[in-house]
This record gives sequence, structure tokens and C-alpha cells, in this order.
Amino acid sequence: MYILTEYIVRGIQAGSIYGLLALPMSLLFATAGTIDFAVGAYALLAAAVATIVAGPLGIAIGIAAAVTAAAAMGVIFLVLTRTGTKDHIVFALASFGLAVAIASFILWQFGTQAFVRASFSQFWSLGGIRISPQGVINLGLGALVTLLLYLLLYWSDLGRMMRAAAVNPSGAELAGIPVARIQFGTYLAGGLLGGLAGIMILYSAGLDFTASLSLTLSGFGAAIIFGITSPLRCLLGGVAMGIAEALAAGYTSGMVTAMVPFLFVLVVLSASNIGGGAMAGDRP
Repeated sequence: MYILTEYIVRGIQAGSIYGLLALPMSLLFATAGTIDFAVGAYALLAAAVATIVAGPLGIAIGIAAAVTAAAAMGVIFLVLTRTGTKDHIVFALASFGLAVAIASFILWQFGTQAFVRASFSQFWSLGGIRISPQGVINLGLGALVTLLLYLLLYWSDLGRMMRAAAVNPSGAELAGIPVARIQFGTYLAGGLLGGLAGIMILYSAGLDFTASLSLTLSGFGAAIIFGITSPLRCLLGGVAMGIAEALAAGYTSGMVTAMVPFLFVLVVLSASNIGGGAMAGDRP
């Protein structure tokens, strides 16, 4: 029983990071109706930079690099929009191309080395259950950021303008809402959140140049399980994925472990469709 509980606790801690990766997708979907598939690449870039520059300065520079990369994606989005592109798939594919470019740059500059920093040398023990101090920090940060974004999106004037920009961009502009600036700012926020997630992973399990796609897919899976339009549901989706992954790591082989979170997403979405549930729900 202790082992099972420890796996669940470990999964909750890891899932908070998946939820954090899902938040930029939730914000951008609520603002522009599209998905930024470069989120995992922002996390990878922040971790790589924070590896070569030690201390708080490295963390700050790493997150700044992630925001800069997201700004580049924001510029691409604005250019495509002003040239008449309205298909959200085009924006998503453009972000995927940027993610590939960032991962290739990381491989070129840093090689195949793994990026990891140990923040704590010992685990806490609570009732015989091992708890990672860094995992507790990750969970606390993830929950705090999620709550703040939920309040921003649904209980502030800026949040109402963000949602209006996605529902009816032309009408929002006629109403005086700076749609382009809001959407560009959402990309910047995605870079900030992705960079923060990358730092959290760096000080937890670590990552390498191949992590970009898997992190993006983990964030996307966490976003769609319970509803991409709500930050709170994104966090819950990330926790659910983290628990599924931790249980798979504890009771199955490593090959199966990598598949379980995505199989879990497939099962949940299939069950939702059979039961008549919607993939993207309203706020809880």
C-alpha cells in the first residue's frame, strides 16, 4: 500500500508539470483558437540555457530565452494573420516547424548531453512515503500559476477581451479591443510558462534534446482530457496523466511506460465521446 501511495504522490508531482505545459495551449486556444506546438521546445530551450549558466541568473536567462522564442512564434502568427491566413491548422503547423528548428539548434549547440541539475540530495519521509522536495515545489508552483490564470481568464477585463478576441476577432476590434496585441501577448505568456516548466523539469528528472516533442504531446494530452478551455481542467488533466505514467513506471516495463499516458488520453477521449461528453468544456 505504501508503494502504491508513493507512486500516486510521485505522479501528482510530475503531473503538475504536464498541467503547466497545458496552460499555454489553454490560453492560446481561448485567445486565438489555435494551439502552439512549440511549448515543449520552449521548455527545452530554457533548461539548456539554465544548464550552462548556474544559479538564479541561469534560470532568468533560460526563461528569457524561452520568451524570446515564443515572441518569434508570435511574430510568425501576426505575419500569417495579416497576409490573410485564417486556418488555425496553419498556425499550429508553423509552431511545430519552429519546435523542430529549436530542437535542431539545441542538438547543434549542446550535442546529445542530458540537461539536469540536482536541487535536493535527500527525500522527505512522510508516514514511510518518500516525497521529493522539488516535486512539492513543482506542485505548489503549478497550482498557484493555474489559479492565477483561471482568475485572469474568467474574472478580469483582460480575460474577457482575450476570449472575445478568439470568438469574434473582427467584432472585438470594432469594440476597441487590441486583438493583435492580446494574441501576441498570449504567445509571450506561453513562452514564460513553457520556460518555467522546463526549469522545473531540469531540477527534477532532467531532459535532453529529444524531449521537445514528448513534452508538447504531454501538455496537449493534459489540455484535452477534461477540457482545453479551462486552466483548472488542464491541471487536473496533467495530474491524471502523471499518475497514469507513475503507475505504469512502477508496475510495467519501460517500453510500456512511455505509451501509457497517451493511451490514457485515448481511452478518456473515447469514453467522453461515447458518453456524449465534450472535449472542450466551459469553466467548472
